[in-house]
Amino acid sequence: MNYKRLFLSLPLAFLNTSCGLEPPTGLMPPKDDLPVDKPENPPPPDDYAGNEDNTFDHMSGLGEDGNKDPMDVLAQRQDEGPPEVRTRLHSCQKIPVTTFRNILEGFGVDMTATGNPPTAGQLFSDGLGPLGTAVYDARVGETIVWTSSGAAKQFDILVQAAPEIIIAMPGLQQCSQNETGATLFDQNGFCSESGVTCLLGRPATQQHLAICTDLVNNASTPEKGKAIAVAVMLSAAHSCE
Repeated sequence: MNYKRLFLSLPLAFLNTSCGLEPPTGLMPPKDDLPVDKPENPPPPDDYAGNEDNTFDHMSGLGEDGNKDPMDVLAQRQDEGPPEVRTRLHSCQKIPVTTFRNILEGFGVDMTATGNPPTAGQLFSDGLGPLGTAVYDARVGETIVWTSSGAAKQFDILVQAAPEIIIAMPGLQQCSQNETGATLFDQNGFCSESGVTCLLGRPATQQHLAICTDLVNNASTPEKGKAIAVAVMLSAAHSCE
């Protein structure tokens, strides 16, 4: 027997059989006409469909009583400021611990110094827990939101670091302009524009300077007032305030 010829003829046989089938003469029946297994006791429609009694009525506009005039929305946006400022009004992420340390070192704070009372570096090292640092042994990541204890600890560190920042400010390269260093306070104890600008990282306004000077004047001593003023400016700049 010629097996090779038999092997080649099998596909042809199947092909001839398939070609003999009758082609379809119409479309498939509509989906609605197909048989569907329906439960004997279907659940009530309200269990799955929403109505005015079980859904939240979303407002169609930005106002409390319906649509808000677009010009009112524009006026509100202009009053709040540019987008980078408006977003700070609605959300704020905590500064990472490493970033906070870099900020302090960038302003001339010696993070390795020790003393009595504890220095800013010591307060930082002892306050890593409240600051929300990561605990890798416990597989706990660093917190990204502010806590009351973390914000209070950061302010304590800034107050303790303020005297070092005041002394180091004139020699900081990032705060100098035309090879002239910035100073935080003038001879009369008033806050200077160049120094506050360097602390904030943005041009200081007259309101900034007024708040800063007011903190100095209302403290029990000028030295304490200057430390508090520096801490307040830095804390506000790095906590979305």
